[in-house]
Amino acid sequence: MEVYLGVPFGYEPNAELKKLLEDFRDMVNFCIDYAYKRRITSYAKLRGGVYEEWKRRWDYSTHYCHSACKIALAMLKKHRKNKKEGKPEARKLFMQLDPQLYRFYGDKIRISVRPRQFLFIYLRFGEYQRKFIDAWREGKLKTGEITVNEDKIIIPFKREVDLQNPSDWIAIDINESNVTAVSSNPHVLRIEHELRTVHTTYFIIRRRIQKLARYKPKTAERLLRKYSDREKNKTKDICHKISKLIVEFSKEYGFGILMEDLKGIRKRIKRGRRMNRRLHSWNFRRLQFYIEYKAKLNGLPVEYVNPRGTSSLCPVCGGRLAPNGHRLLKCPRCGYENDRDLIAGINMLRMRGAPLPLKAINEDSNRAIRDGTGSKC
Repeated sequence: MEVYLGVPFGYEPNAELKKLLEDFRDMVNFCIDYAYKRRITSYAKLRGGVYEEWKRRWDYSTHYCHSACKIALAMLKKHRKNKKEGKPEARKLFMQLDPQLYRFYGDKIRISVRPRQFLFIYLRFGEYQRKFIDAWREGKLKTGEITVNEDKIIIPFKREVDLQNPSDWIAIDINESNVTAVSSNPHVLRIEHELRTVHTTYFIIRRRIQKLARYKPKTAERLLRKYSDREKNKTKDICHKISKLIVEFSKEYGFGILMEDLKGIRKRIKRGRRMNRRLHSWNFRRLQFYIEYKAKLNGLPVEYVNPRGTSSLCPVCGGRLAPNGHRLLKCPRCGYENDRDLIAGINMLRMRGAPLPLKAINEDSNRAIRDGTGSKC
C-alpha cells in the first residue's frame, strides 16, 4: 500500500513563476466555463473538448491542460455537492503539477514550462523537511503530484508500506478535553490536552477585537488575522504531539488503531449557541488525520467504526447505560460500571470483534483513572 504525506517547502517567488500561476488560473476558469455550459463531468470528454482551443490560447506544455481539466472538474463537483447556484471560479493563484512537469533535486525543483524550456525554483527548508529529503535521496521515498501557490510548494512524499494484520487493537476515543485509548490487551492510555482551553481563550480575544472594529477597522482586521493564525498554529502543534504519543504507544505493542467515523457530525449538531460554538471548534478530524497518516507511515492499520451507541450502551449486555456520578456510567440491567470514555473504547473494540477480557479491563482502567497518570497500566 502507498502512503502519501504532503510536506510544505518555502521558496523565493519570481515574476516568471507568478505569470505561470496567473495563466494556470485562467486555464482552470476556461475549463470550468466550458464544462459548466455543456454539463460535462467526464475528464476525457472535457480534455478532448478544450484541447484545440487551449493550444491556440496558451503555448505551455500540454500537461498543463490535463491538470487544469482535473482541477476544474473537482471544483465543479464540490460546487454541485454544496448545492450552490451558478458556477465556481478559481481566484487564488495555485497549480498542481504531475511528475511529467517537474523534477525534484532535493534543494530545488525544475519545472517544465514549454518543450526544452525550464524554470528552476530553489527551496527553503528546515530540519523537518530535511528528513524527507534525506529519505528520498536514500531511495526510501518517492514524490507525487506537487502543489505550487504564491509562497509555498507542497511536495507529497510516498512510500510503500506493508500494513500489519495485528492480533490486538487499540480504540481511540477523542473528546474535547482528553483522548482516551483502550486496547484489547488490556492497556489504557489517557492524554489530557488543552485544545478546549486554547479555543475558549482565543474566542474571548476575538470578541474583544470585534468591539474595536467599530472605531479602528483596519487594526481590528490585522489583529484578528494575527490571533487566528496563533490559534491555528497552537492547535496544530497540540494535535501533532497527541498523535505522536498515540502512534508511538501503538507501535510499541503492535496495535492496530480503531477510531469513530465522525464524518458529517457537525451537520447534525443542533444545540444552544454556546455548545454549538464549542463543538464546531472541536479538532477531532485534524487529530484523526494526523493519527492515521503517522500510523500508516509506521505500518499500522487504521479502521473506522460506527459511533452509534458507543457511549450509551453496555458492552456486556447491550443495555442502555445511566449516569452514576461524575464521568461514570452504570448498566441497570447487569450492574456493569465504568468511565464513559473507557466504555466508548470498549464498545469500539467489541464492534471490531477484538478479544476483550472485561474483568481485566474493568480493574485496570479504574486504577488508571484513580491514579490520574494518563499512561499505560
